[in-house]
Amino acid sequence: MTPTSQLCQSDLFKKRSEVLSREARVDLSYERAKAIGLALGITLHDTLHLTQKFWDMHTDPIMVLDGAASTLLTIQYNLVAGTLAKYAATTRPDLVSLVEDILRWNVSGQFCLTELGRGLDIFRMKTSATLLPTGEFDLHTPLPSDAKFMPPTVPVKGLPCVAIVFAQLLLPPRGGSSPVNHALTSFNHVRLPHSALLGDLAKSNTMHRDFMSSIWRVAVGSLAIGSIAIPNLQVGSYIAARYFQRRHVTSVYGSPSPIISYRTQQLPLLHAIAQASVLRALYKWGIERFMDKNLDVRVRHGVAACCKAVMIQHAQVANYALSERLGAQGLFEYNRLSNLYSDVRGISIAEGDILGLSMRLVADTLAQTYELPLSTHPDGPLALHEISLFDEATETVSSSSDFTQGFMQYVQPRCQLMVESMGHRMAYDAAVDQRVSQCLVDLYLINAIKTDAAWYIERGMFTRKAIVHMEDVALSAALPRLDELLTAMEVGPYVSSPIISDKCWEEFRKMLPVYSPPRAEAPAQPTLILERARM
Repeated sequence: MTPTSQLCQSDLFKKRSEVLSREARVDLSYERAKAIGLALGITLHDTLHLTQKFWDMHTDPIMVLDGAASTLLTIQYNLVAGTLAKYAATTRPDLVSLVEDILRWNVSGQFCLTELGRGLDIFRMKTSATLLPTGEFDLHTPLPSDAKFMPPTVPVKGLPCVAIVFAQLLLPPRGGSSPVNHALTSFNHVRLPHSALLGDLAKSNTMHRDFMSSIWRVAVGSLAIGSIAIPNLQVGSYIAARYFQRRHVTSVYGSPSPIISYRTQQLPLLHAIAQASVLRALYKWGIERFMDKNLDVRVRHGVAACCKAVMIQHAQVANYALSERLGAQGLFEYNRLSNLYSDVRGISIAEGDILGLSMRLVADTLAQTYELPLSTHPDGPLALHEISLFDEATETVSSSSDFTQGFMQYVQPRCQLMVESMGHRMAYDAAVDQRVSQCLVDLYLINAIKTDAAWYIERGMFTRKAIVHMEDVALSAALPRLDELLTAMEVGPYVSSPIISDKCWEEFRKMLPVYSPPRAEAPAQPTLILERARM
């Protein structure tokens, strides 16, 4: 039982947000985010030292019940509290009380980094903080395109807001030195006290490295927020499975048959369940590597990028496929599948856009800047696939007269596929090493092979017919365990979709507004009209 298994049954989470106004939905999401945070009991120690409680927060099933609430929660606890905790524990003990207020939701915390006109090119930000003779700072947004983009800074009733704002520090001549409610955030010469500066005024000789160190919680977020894909897959597959078991159609034999009996439903469903199980093993492995301070920090960030890439890939494909198998029911917000898809789209960009992370990681790998952990099953098909893709890329750029041009023209379009191949291999290795059920590992392997089946066929490793047969064998082994696998996920209490049972649908139907024509007024006395039949 998770710490939120009772909270998800409360009125706060039973409320149907889809029938509320936009403003009411935003307020509800803040209330839910606060309730989740307080129920989980995340402390300054947890967010500073990245304890298991911190990592587990992101895979709690309650995180997928309200995408806006989970976004607010990860900003509040990871980006804001996490960044401030680093200073509070060292050079700025005065910040401890602020961090505690953030963790208790006495204030809303925001992280203002990216700008409208620059996106991922954050090192060229234009927001400025000018040191004044008084020791204060003048915070200013020079142009509309320099506004901070996306942080949900729109005021929320009764909740003060504090933000970490990244800006170019401008020093005067030496003589003077002393929804989510996303928004565009601009500053018009806002006067800030000297204590608002995190760090010191001295110009660094390693400016880029220090800047990347200041946003290190973004890398933490890449791994942590990506893991929300795990409960996302679990809840999505649970909803689909229960609907597939409940929904009947007339079979070719003329009798009612549940649609779960069709391979068209079984395939995406069991693949999603297998991926959720394998990704949980990958997450455990990824945390261990990310927390290993003996590893190069770039390696740790690379592992986080691979984990996020493959987690998001699986969740998005599964959400789309399962939603389609629900027919018209998959389109409606109250059934959650369309929401899950949209939520993961946001996660794919938050704390590191996957495409951008992939391009950087592949470029570093080809340049042999560092090396990610090697496969524990180097002779396996996924490991061989990964090696081949990187060998091909190396050969391509090496034979090009211009390395940069060769990379941009031929390798860059394949970077995400290459990083996903690393993620597939890492996930498979982790699942095998942690003894995940063999039928689920087999399903995962087949799905990964199908993402680039042409390569395996070209190399003579499998035929198309063999791939289909392998998938059929793995699915046949997993299908009899469906109810067992669904129960093991422990997400039932978190599912409020009305299509999972007749009882839930009837309860949902009763709450819908009813539209009927007004009753006609009855005449005071009935009028009888008789017509004499003609002879």
